[in-house]
Amino acid sequence: MTLRTWFRMLGITVLTFSLPEVALAASSLDKVKQSGVVKVCLAQQQPDNYKDPRSGQWTGVMVDLLNELSKWMKVKTDIAEVGWDVAVLSLKQGTCDLFASSIVYTAPRAMEIAFVTPFGAKGDNIVIDKKNPKNIKVHADLNNPNITIIAELGTREHDNAQRFFPKARILAVKVPSTVQVIDWVKRGDADAAVLPTITARWWLNVPENAAWAAMGFPGNDFGNAPNGWAVRQGDPDWLDFLNSFSGWVTANGMAKQLYDEYLERTNPFTKKD
Repeated sequence: MTLRTWFRMLGITVLTFSLPEVALAASSLDKVKQSGVVKVCLAQQQPDNYKDPRSGQWTGVMVDLLNELSKWMKVKTDIAEVGWDVAVLSLKQGTCDLFASSIVYTAPRAMEIAFVTPFGAKGDNIVIDKKNPKNIKVHADLNNPNITIIAELGTREHDNAQRFFPKARILAVKVPSTVQVIDWVKRGDADAAVLPTITARWWLNVPENAAWAAMGFPGNDFGNAPNGWAVRQGDPDWLDFLNSFSGWVTANGMAKQLYDEYLERTNPFTKKD
C-alpha cells in the first residue's frame, strides 16, 4: 500500500466518523439550546393562533401551547408571520425552526415536511347563506358545476375542496384572516365558504353573523385529519423532542381544555364598543 493510498483511506474514515457529528450539530434542538431562541412561524387562524385586535399580540390555543413549551425550555420565541400558502416553504427554506400554527396533515405536505405528533383532529365544514338559495343539504350537493366554493389559498380547506368537490368551481384567495373568505358568500360571489369547523363555530357564535349565515352540515364534518405542529424533514432529534411535548399535552388534555376555554371567552369576531 502506498502512502498516498493510506492517506486517502484515512481521509474517508475520518469523514465517515465525522458525518454523524455534523448532522447532530445541524439539529434545530442544538441550535435552540445554544442560542436560547426558537424561530417560529405562525399563520393566522382563529382560535388557534391570531393577533388580538386590540393589542396586536399573538394569542390562541397554539400560542398558549408554544408559550408553555418555551417556558419549560427557558428560551425566547422569535415569531415570523407567514401566509398559509408559504407554510411548507417557510420550513424548507429555514425561515423557522417550528411551524406552530395548527397545521393539518395532508399527504402532499407530509412529502415535504415532518409532522409533530398531533394534539388532536379537525374537520371541515361550510358556511352558507341562511336562506340557502342553492338548497345545499348534503356533501354531494357541493360537487356540482353550478356551485362556487371559496377557500383560503394554500390551506387544507383549499385542498379538501378540490379533492372532495372536483366538479364545483373552486375559488382560492389569499386573505389576512381565514374567516374573511365568508365575505364572498355574503356578497353572493360564492355559494359556500370552506373553513375548519371550529373556526366556523366560533364565527357563528356572533349574533350578527348568525343572523344571515349558517353551518352547511351541522354535526357532519368532512376531511377530518390530525392537526398540530410541523418541522423540516431530516431533523430527528428536534422532532423527537417535540413529539414528547405533544405526548405530554395529549396526556393531560391541555389542548382540548384550551379550545373549550377559547370558545367560551371573549370572541374576537364580536365588535368592540
